[in-house]
Amino acid sequence: MSEPPLRPAFASLALAFALIHSPGTSPAQESARPPGAAELAKKTGEWIETRRLISEEAAAWQSEKATLADLNAIRLRETDQLDEFVKAAGARVEELAKQKATTAEERTSLQQWRRDLDLRFATLETSVKEILPRLPTPLRDKVEDAALRLESGEADRPLQDRVRDVLLVLQAAKEFDDGFTVYTDLREFDGEKREVRVLYLGLSQAWYVDASGSRSGYGLPAAQGWEWTEDASIAAAVRQAIDIQTGEATAAFVKLPFIPLPSAASR
Repeated sequence: MSEPPLRPAFASLALAFALIHSPGTSPAQESARPPGAAELAKKTGEWIETRRLISEEAAAWQSEKATLADLNAIRLRETDQLDEFVKAAGARVEELAKQKATTAEERTSLQQWRRDLDLRFATLETSVKEILPRLPTPLRDKVEDAALRLESGEADRPLQDRVRDVLLVLQAAKEFDDGFTVYTDLREFDGEKREVRVLYLGLSQAWYVDASGSRSGYGLPAAQGWEWTEDASIAAAVRQAIDIQTGEATAAFVKLPFIPLPSAASR
């Protein structure tokens, strides 16, 4: 707010006011003043005071105006910063929404993959369960714990535990099937139990003989376990083959009966 252009009049009135109230005025001079001079002096004094107050208010307003301008500048900067924050937050929300959508798609894909894996593994697990009775005794002893867990068929078992047991059985079966295995077993003959030594040719066939050589025969895998057939004529050959396999005899050619496995259709 600018001050009105009254400075000349203000100066004249101030001078008049000073002359009227000059301390050097005598009583005679006071009585010689024209009528209304006192009232004029009073009004002049009030006007001067008013002008002083107006001047102070104008100065205060100018100061407050500058302060308000500074505050407004600060508000504008904060508004700009808030706008930037809102834009950044909006971009972040959009990014998170895209990530959420991608995560949801990945989760759905993984869930479908898990269902497919469960189905495929259930088929493999069933096949392994079916061959458990066909495992020869030494192999079954080696995987007994895993085999029992598979045969229990607990539906709530974790998939990783089921996979571990299936792989353990398959790995042990592969190792067993890759070579010869000599195993000592007890067999009952005519109500009497005798110790026999069994030579397994992988998972395909086996031959046995007792210590006296009077009991011998061969075995084949079947759906409910191995089936054994007695054949006393092969006792010597089986004993020699076992001795060679265990290092108790030098290597030599040994002829053992090999019985082809029956076809799947005939079993």
